[in-house]
Amino acid sequence: MKTKWQEKLNNNPIPWLLESNPWTKYKTLMDLMDAPSSSLKVKKTKQELCSNAKIKNLIKETSDWIAKAPTRNNDPKISYFKLRMLTDFGLNIKDTGLQQIATKATKHTENNMFAIKGILPKRPKKGEKFIKPDLDTNEWHASPCNSPMITYALLKLGYKNAEVKKAVETLKDKWTTKQGWFCHFFFVDSMFKKLQIGCPMAGLVALEVFSLIPELKESLYAKNAYEPLKFHREYEKSIYYFGRSKKFWTLKYPFVWYNALYLADVLTRFNFLKKEKLVKELIDWIEKSQDVNGRFKPNSMFMDYKVWDFADKKEPSPWITFLCCRILKRWYA
Repeated sequence: MKTKWQEKLNNNPIPWLLESNPWTKYKTLMDLMDAPSSSLKVKKTKQELCSNAKIKNLIKETSDWIAKAPTRNNDPKISYFKLRMLTDFGLNIKDTGLQQIATKATKHTENNMFAIKGILPKRPKKGEKFIKPDLDTNEWHASPCNSPMITYALLKLGYKNAEVKKAVETLKDKWTTKQGWFCHFFFVDSMFKKLQIGCPMAGLVALEVFSLIPELKESLYAKNAYEPLKFHREYEKSIYYFGRSKKFWTLKYPFVWYNALYLADVLTRFNFLKKEKLVKELIDWIEKSQDVNGRFKPNSMFMDYKVWDFADKKEPSPWITFLCCRILKRWYA
């Protein structure tokens, strides 16, 4: 018997997902089929996942934690995006290599938030040119669109030490208003003064963190973090370089920057958003994006991940299909 979310698909993709790659098989069993982690099939698939060459290589790459300062926040090669991928695939702190990565990720903090390597950009004085920062600098800073992502990945790993708890409390305190934690970089500060609304990307990653903590999931802090996303939809213009054009409506992974699939994956976790037009709009788009077999094909990709199934625009992606199925399952629960 089909469940409500499966009725929205043109065909049942689960058998196909279970014959695909280890990360999709494992998460399909856990999240779509609700298989117990103690089952023999789940354990066997987890072993297959951990021994996979791509996964091992991703762990190795992530262990070189932010060796150079990023030149842009949406570079998919940055360490915390890779760590987030590993947690998306189902790895945890007990898996080989993850404890060492978590230790490195928590080494640098600023005001109780996890810091990233680099110097905050400063407005050049009148008559001066903007000087590019030194990428080898040993300075670190906390940022509203990056630090919570590290917190989220650590929580997903099951790494709940004192530093992580402090980071959660600090993030909560930064979202007592709809402005929330805003970077106020000189190139967006004027728009903030005009609109008086927080950054959608900062709100999105804060929502991810709050979604993992029962007492914060439906809280005022989560509702405030949603306000910039709601404002952006109703404003119908780009804000802080975030738009809602073709680049926004993409089936794209990993979740590096602000797009429809990322929003749908996060926003469908919250009961207080069940009647929001923005979320319903995302669900409608996902349902219309499937093929005749109930599968989903990436329509955008990061070249750095071209060897992965979610970076082949010619064929349906098991991982993208899994993500879309899980989104529908949450929505129609």
